[in-house]
Amino acid sequence: MMMGEYLCLVAYGYKTWRSSGETTESPDVQKEKEQGKKGPNRLLFAVPATFDVLGSTCNFFGLSRVAASVYQMMRAFMIVVTATFSVIFLKRKYYVHHMIGICLVIGGVLIVGTVSIHNAPAGSKTTDPMGIFFLLTAQLFSGCMMVSEEKLIKSAGKVTPLLAIGLEGLSGCTLLILLIPLLSFIPCNPVASENKLTDLACPFGYLEDSPAAIAQIFGEPQLCLLVVGSMMSISLFNFFGISITQVMSSSSRVVIDPTRTLFIWIMSILLGWEQFIWLQLIGFAISTTGMLVFNEVIPIPFWGINYNWAKKIEVRSKRRIEYIQTGILKAIEPVSG
Repeated sequence: MMMGEYLCLVAYGYKTWRSSGETTESPDVQKEKEQGKKGPNRLLFAVPATFDVLGSTCNFFGLSRVAASVYQMMRAFMIVVTATFSVIFLKRKYYVHHMIGICLVIGGVLIVGTVSIHNAPAGSKTTDPMGIFFLLTAQLFSGCMMVSEEKLIKSAGKVTPLLAIGLEGLSGCTLLILLIPLLSFIPCNPVASENKLTDLACPFGYLEDSPAAIAQIFGEPQLCLLVVGSMMSISLFNFFGISITQVMSSSSRVVIDPTRTLFIWIMSILLGWEQFIWLQLIGFAISTTGMLVFNEVIPIPFWGINYNWAKKIEVRSKRRIEYIQTGILKAIEPVSG
């Protein structure tokens, strides 16, 4: 995952090299430099990277102990965490339509997860309370990651999305290089059942076994291809995610996230991995509606709720014009000549 994010730093370096000698900074950044404002210390991007590593680790531990549908339900808790932390640390104000949107998203995800558990085939993975604990802890770390990202990229001297994700990837890779050798010497007690190890979080008696993982990746061409594809997917996913955070907010980013589950569900049905269930479609429809309400796409014309909605639309329109003029997407624009 961190290697995928690090690829963004490689792309940023290539872009900088291609555009050397040209002025690529936005007018806002140039103005801030003229006023003596400095951008955030780039070492601070180790903070969201650390939260990302901790959150991903807890997610993987939790996913090894619960069904995928339960994992999907627990991710809804990250919306609440991010919104709460945004109010506390970013002093963001939410209106009634935001609360309605968040409740709809959470309700839709819970419906999908509940239906998945109810229709799970016999003998499928059961839910371990320890797995639930790890997943809830992961959502706390993920919420901290997104809020700290927003705090950094919206500070004086804005940082482009490519550079921000690349710095996080570099910090995360450095952290993992330091942690993996330590984890390789920490023993754990796998659960034995019929002479087979059934605890996926501890398959070899240690928390980490990197040589075995590397052997598996390069020993299976299909697995190696999936790893490379995953790295590319993570690079794009995080780049677009942090771009949403920069233009809108971290809360908008996590509210939009359930659409990923929708596309996964559609592909699973097309590939024959899952059965079509009407209640799941209803859950996704509710979740999508909540996302559109939260991001001021669908108004709620009752009891004056759309008053603040209209104000947010006006602010967002001005912000869109500003980013079009200053070129927030210059991070990925090809350089002419």
